[in-house]
Amino acid sequence: MQISKSDYMLYLRHPAWLWVKKHKPSLIPPVDENTQAIFDAGHAFEPYAESLFPEGVALGFSDYDEYRSLPQRTQDAIARGDQVLFQPRFEWKEFTCICDIVSFVGAREVDLYEIKASTRTKLDHEYDLAFQAAVLEGSGLKVRNISVIHVNNRYVRHGEINAHELTTFTDITAEVRAREEATHKHMAQAVVTANSTEMPDPNPKHARLGSKKAWLQIYENIVGTVEKQLQIGIEPIIDKPKIAEFLQQLEYPLYFLDYETMSGLIPYFDGHRPYQQVPFQYSLHVLEAPHAELTQKEYLHRENSDPSRPLTEQLIQDIGDKGSVIVWYEDFEKGRNKELGEMMPEYKNAMEAINERVVDLMVPFKQKWYDDQRFNGSASIKNVLPVLCPHLSYKELGIQEGGSAQRLWMEAVLDEKRADQKDQILEDLIEYCSLDTLAMVEIYKKLAELDGKNS
Repeated sequence: MQISKSDYMLYLRHPAWLWVKKHKPSLIPPVDENTQAIFDAGHAFEPYAESLFPEGVALGFSDYDEYRSLPQRTQDAIARGDQVLFQPRFEWKEFTCICDIVSFVGAREVDLYEIKASTRTKLDHEYDLAFQAAVLEGSGLKVRNISVIHVNNRYVRHGEINAHELTTFTDITAEVRAREEATHKHMAQAVVTANSTEMPDPNPKHARLGSKKAWLQIYENIVGTVEKQLQIGIEPIIDKPKIAEFLQQLEYPLYFLDYETMSGLIPYFDGHRPYQQVPFQYSLHVLEAPHAELTQKEYLHRENSDPSRPLTEQLIQDIGDKGSVIVWYEDFEKGRNKELGEMMPEYKNAMEAINERVVDLMVPFKQKWYDDQRFNGSASIKNVLPVLCPHLSYKELGIQEGGSAQRLWMEAVLDEKRADQKDQILEDLIEYCSLDTLAMVEIYKKLAELDGKNS
């Protein structure tokens, strides 16, 4: 049974993962739309990296027949004397790999490049390239240098994308060479696993390389959904003095703020960086005084243009110059405010002033001043809200989490892929973002009740 590079990486993440792929692939969930969008962004980065090698010859495949013919087409290109190959495929024993870029520096000597959409090299890149190097050298080539071409997240777009500035090369030859012995051992073990009639122990404790969360989805398909049993008689832990101290720092009016953001590997607009989270929407629920009627303000960018300036100008107008700005996980909102001020220096002081007013409503839950076993150990608002405010729910919304909000807005507004769905998506975005801030209001009220206050 043939072992590809992706097969090998599955084995390293969990041996049972490789076995399931080879023997019971129906147990593997399909790729969701948010994950597919990440893959697509990575593919969009590849042409910029390849453009740095103008002499490169594209091989690759678009269907199964082309995939099968790729090893021969690779050898034909080598025989012709092509010096740089994009997507060549090599085979050795039971192993096969498609490399991103192979550059010949001698008759049988090459430099090996892997294109990654990350902003730095990672541990799994070393394992990935160690497998490729083993296959190439097993097939008769000598690998000289091994590098990762990845994203330079300090690049700021000004005009057309500059591929030289967008990309960064990191040489990891030494790191890959240090894994040679272990790689050959793991490759042999992967072959045995793939050919076995019995699945290796699927226990999630064997998951490696940060794959436990992804493996759990497959594990549940193997053993069935495991319901976490709540311990009977365990009451919530509530530290009322700490919560009261926390609430005392709040100053009316209270502004409950939440952003939704766009982010692209390839910056859409001038002044943007790769993967920069740029707000395109906010919801702002406002309590002017303890007994005041709750009001809401909001902004949603609806045009295919940079949302930074109009959103910032509207926010400064809506949020005033006094009163606490309440968020959930302050690093995110404060980070966005800081970046908006850097992008538009004329608003730098105003955004810094907003940040000085920020209070993080997650703190009482993160610090376990209010802890309930039904939170499942998480201080996420998605875990806290159903317990404290069961009358509010994301489950019935058209958009239920931030990843989908970002993807759908970008597809509908920037990429113009969903013209027939755009109006509905924008309505769903307003409803979703509004619930995020309303949820904070209701959670705040629950905390205020503990302190004997009436909000």
